[in-house]
Amino acid sequence: MNVEVEKSYGLLRFINKPRSRPVRLLYAVLGWCTLMILGAPMTVAADSFRLAKEPNGIKIVLRRIIWFVHTGWLPISIRSDFFFDISEKMSPTACKALINWVDNNQRIDEFERLIWQADLHGGIVERHCDQAGELWLKPGDPLYEEDVHFCSCLDGALKRLGVLIERPLPTAKPSRKFKKSDDSFDKADAYATIADLRSLMSQLEWPWYVVSGTLLGAVREQDFLGHDYDIDVGVDYSDFDLSQLQELVDKSDGTWFIKASSYCVFREPTSQGAIHYHRMKKPILVKLVHRTGLVADLFVHVEEEGVVWHGSAIHRWDNSPFKLAEYHLGREPVMGAADADRYLTENYGDWRTPVLNFDCSIDPPNIRYSKTARAVTYLSKVVYRFLLDQDIERAKRYLDSMTSSGVIIHEDSGWRYNGSQGSD
Repeated sequence: MNVEVEKSYGLLRFINKPRSRPVRLLYAVLGWCTLMILGAPMTVAADSFRLAKEPNGIKIVLRRIIWFVHTGWLPISIRSDFFFDISEKMSPTACKALINWVDNNQRIDEFERLIWQADLHGGIVERHCDQAGELWLKPGDPLYEEDVHFCSCLDGALKRLGVLIERPLPTAKPSRKFKKSDDSFDKADAYATIADLRSLMSQLEWPWYVVSGTLLGAVREQDFLGHDYDIDVGVDYSDFDLSQLQELVDKSDGTWFIKASSYCVFREPTSQGAIHYHRMKKPILVKLVHRTGLVADLFVHVEEEGVVWHGSAIHRWDNSPFKLAEYHLGREPVMGAADADRYLTENYGDWRTPVLNFDCSIDPPNIRYSKTARAVTYLSKVVYRFLLDQDIERAKRYLDSMTSSGVIIHEDSGWRYNGSQGSD
């Protein structure tokens, strides 16, 4: 049975709300039991039990459960969460156990097996990089071998995409499709979130501003966009300090908690045959969860080489440097790019015409892909999802965009990762 579930704002808000320690412990026990029933390796279930007890771990554990429903013994295929990185927050020991589990899994397509193994091998290296800040890997090092496996699996997955372009899989329409309810963006929650964010930032004394879709709403409608799921705000890299933010969040009496901090972990082969992994000293994205369950995506903006960019470990969006001016989101005053027309044109092209099916991974004129290994695995999953839907043209458009950005190389037999050992 093929199942597809659309994203629900109400569900996201419920999952994101802060939970007390006893409730998290209950979720941890339920998550461990569910994963064991689904056939997950013991070490993965134990790792998930530990993670669910953390303030921001429940959502990741839930996504792991959905992943195991799709890959495990149940005759159910869930086509809604292919983009999840199964190695997220997973210990190296659990990653290694899951690599073997996936290798012996007969239910999944070859692409799925290879791309998830690439995620897991890459996750092992990145967990060590998270601790050390940077790694220099040389032949013979255990982590170098993990990197070799990462490249091999990723190249195999890209080759499989080339096969699927020529010989698509049979169409498998979902037998069950759960559409989201009409639980549109709750503007009352959004106004409360912006007001509390202003109070938080005033204590930090950081200039902050709304960006992306939130600025689009402020300029075009003087309010939040009705189909939003979160709030997009920015601060400058030079102002941002995670420890200061965490200290104030801890003192907010439950108004805020930090759900996740995303760092760009860059992978660069050297001319001497070594592999250099390093990450930015500051996170590029911090997900702040408000007491209402609404998420404020705090993008740390970096100015370099004449552009200001923000993004994640997957994407980056480049803008011309901008000054700030005041706008309004309903009754709430906010700051945003003063030259709004230039900023929004860079982001959306014709921003005056509403578009409900805007794809932030490929449609923005200013989209770039972060030079990270994680970007390639994520975008490859996007291509695969389009191929499952028989949308060959959109899949090719993604592959062309990745090729033109230099993250993959097109060859006669298909594509390969541009960061592989031996690449030009």
